[in-house]
Amino acid sequence: MIDLDRETWLYLLIIVAILVFFIWNSNRSKKIKKERKNRNFRKRYHERKRDQESDTL
Repeated sequence: MIDLDRETWLYLLIIVAILVFFIWNSNRSKKIKKERKNRNFRKRYHERKRDQESDTL
């Protein structure tokens, strides 16, 4: 195996932790954006539906 000293392992661990955080945060932000988009779509859909119902009355 690669023979690295303690400081090098620590730096590698920090770099890996930062990369994992950014990947996790990216996936989470995508999910939040998708949920917000769907929520806005549903809201507009229900508003349109209410308007159509009020027009028929």
